Order: sequence, then structure tokens, then C-alpha cells
Amino acid sequence: MRMRALGRLGHTVHGTDTGVPWRQASWLRRQIGRRLQSGSIVEAINHAALAAAADFQPDLVWAEKQEYLRRETLEEMRRLGARLVHFTPDPYFSLQWKRTPLMDQAMGAFDVLVYCKTYELADYSVLGKPLIYMPLGYCDEVHRPLPSGDSRWACEVGFLGGWEPRRESALHSVARTGADLKIWGGYWDFLADGRWTPRRRIILGQLAGSAPFRIRRDDVLAPVLQGGEVYGDDYARALTGSQIGLGFLRSTWPDQHTTRTFEIPACGSMLLADRSDEHRDFFEEGKEAEFFSSTEELVDKVRYYVRNETERQRIAQAGLKRCAASGYSYLRRLEVALGTLKRVGI
Repeated sequence: MRMRALGRLGHTVHGTDTGVPWRQASWLRRQIGRRLQSGSIVEAINHAALAAAADFQPDLVWAEKQEYLRRETLEEMRRLGARLVHFTPDPYFSLQWKRTPLMDQAMGAFDVLVYCKTYELADYSVLGKPLIYMPLGYCDEVHRPLPSGDSRWACEVGFLGGWEPRRESALHSVARTGADLKIWGGYWDFLADGRWTPRRRIILGQLAGSAPFRIRRDDVLAPVLQGGEVYGDDYARALTGSQIGLGFLRSTWPDQHTTRTFEIPACGSMLLADRSDEHRDFFEEGKEAEFFSSTEELVDKVRYYVRNETERQRIAQAGLKRCAASGYSYLRRLEVALGTLKRVGI
């Protein structure tokens, strides 16, 4: 979505999907590559990136969520005439399992670091590079009101996102209110089948951090699970069809906003999210979005806005207008970021 936005801003853009070597490799080769930070997958990623740079001769390389580029690959790109920008929508320094030794070594080779996690500013600053803060956003081509006559996308309260223990507990409480709740996302399926597997235990343990959890069926949440992640127009349909869109922050790292912070109101749903300083900067509480600081407050606001349709619609429409007026789309975010790049001489 960010790549398309760069094209819409008038730039000629060539994309290189460095995820291809991972998807084509066996499970064993993936594990070896991650552990050793070398091997055929890592070689293929660096070869593809460098070959694309040699062929396309870019003025600017935007390294999006890269973890396995070598420093020498980046330095060769610079010798070809490119300036180098690093960006990841995820926390990088805050979670050990998201960091890689290769990117730790390569980070200092970039000309500019674009970050979206304010709590990682000090970590980025240590590298001594020009920094640009670019919050997350939404894609106006994808995330827009998209009503559907298909009942599978309609509900009073919707959540699109991955599992973690706090979300499970909070959504269990929401479901018990009797509200029409639907959940789409990854790693919720154990609440329906109750099966314990080693792989499931490892993945859920990473997502849970230090929070306790149990792998077992939840008879309250099982009926509201709609399946795994949805994308594109179906994602927009699910958000549009949710009268109230829940925006949970992760409890395992100190996020202040996520992509859903903007995607939910951009699709015309009322955002009901964790209360944070950044959320309250982006949207005026009670007028453009609603926030909660506890499960009890979440449940109270769900009950209130399910019953008060006119007020809910007023807030939803105000949130939609704020997204456009304040430039929360990737198109506007990148326009600002590129302008800042010019000012720092990139």
C-alpha cells in the first residue's frame, strides 16, 4: 500500500518482494536461515535486492520491514547511486524475537531511518542518523466505506486482529453482553477446537509474552470466530459492516497506536480503542472516537453505543472526516515524509 502511494505521488517505483525466498523454502530451511542468519534464503534475498537495484538504478531505496539485508548489500546499492531509507511498521528494538543480527549490523548503513514507534526514538537516535517520525495510517484506495449485502460482514461489534490473552479476556466479556460480536484474525482457532500442539504452544507463547494463558475451547467465543485474516475489499467490508470497530493495542509491547487506529474510522465504523496519549491526539474522545482503559469501561461503552445508534453514527462520521482532514492516509503520510527527506538532503 505504501509502494502504491509512492507511485501515486508521481514517482516511478519498482518493488522487490523479499518474502518470496521464504515462502518457497521448506520449514527446515527457514529455521536454519533464521538461526544462522545465512544460507540459501538469505543469499537469495540479498541477490534479488541487489539485482533489482542494479537493473532499476533507483535514486532512493525504501527498505520496508527488512530483517535480512546485509550491510555490504546496502553499501553496494549506495555505490550504484541510491540513497537508503529504512522503515518498519513493527517495533524493532523492543522485541528480541523481531530483531536480527544482520539488521542490527546493517541499520547504520542507511542514510535515513523512518520510525513509527515513539517509544523506540532513543534506540534509533543512538545510531546517529537523520530520523523521520511517520505514524502508521490507512490506504484510501482500500480502507473506505464499503457496504455489503452479505450478512457475514455485518455485526454490532467487530474485531480484526491477532490473539493475545488480554484481548481474549476482554472479548469474552464483550460476548457475554449479548452484543452481536464477530472476530477475524490469526491464532484464535484454538478457542474453537481446544487442541494443544507444540507449534501452537510456541506461537501463542511468543504472542502472550509473560501473560498466562490456557489452550482450551471457549464456548462463549467459539461461535463468534469468523476465521483467519481477511484482506483487501473483504477487510474493508468487515470493518464497514462492524458498527463498532475495536482497536486493541498489544500488551506485550508499549504501542500507542496501530494501523486499525485509522483503518476502522476510514471505513466508516466507530472506533472504540484502548485509551492512549497518541489515540487522543489523533481523535477527539467522545466526538471522533471512543476509548477505554479497562474491560469494565469497554463493556459499558459497547452496551451504550449498541443502544444509541444516532450517537454512534455521529462519532463514526466525525472520525471518517478527521482521517481525511488530518492526512492520516499513506498518501499524505508519505508526501510529508518525502518532503522531510528533501530537507535533510536525501
